Amino acid sequence: MNMTLVLLVTILLLWMAACTLCGYRGRFVGFLGVLLAGLTLNMAWMVYGLQAHPFEMNALIAQGAASLYAVCAFGIGWFAARIRRAWQDSRIL
Repeated sequence: MNMTLVLLVTILLLWMAACTLCGYRGRFVGFLGVLLAGLTLNMAWMVYGLQAHPFEMNALIAQGAASLYAVCAFGIGWFAARIRRAWQDSRIL
């Protein structure tokens, strides 16, 4: 793999980890900030790195996919927090 691809995948993983952490802590406003920052970076990469037009169908589909990645990561974090709270409340430590 070339270095650009490694960098992009690393940024994606860090972004998804931030979304998961926001879900785990129940920070909805923080999640919206992380989501907006990630979508902005994604659009900037597509426009300047790939020379795509912002309202091109493929660019819009990529933005939709990134949004769904973020929502799923947030949901996983939120669900993990619920499981942890239920586990602690049941006193089965």
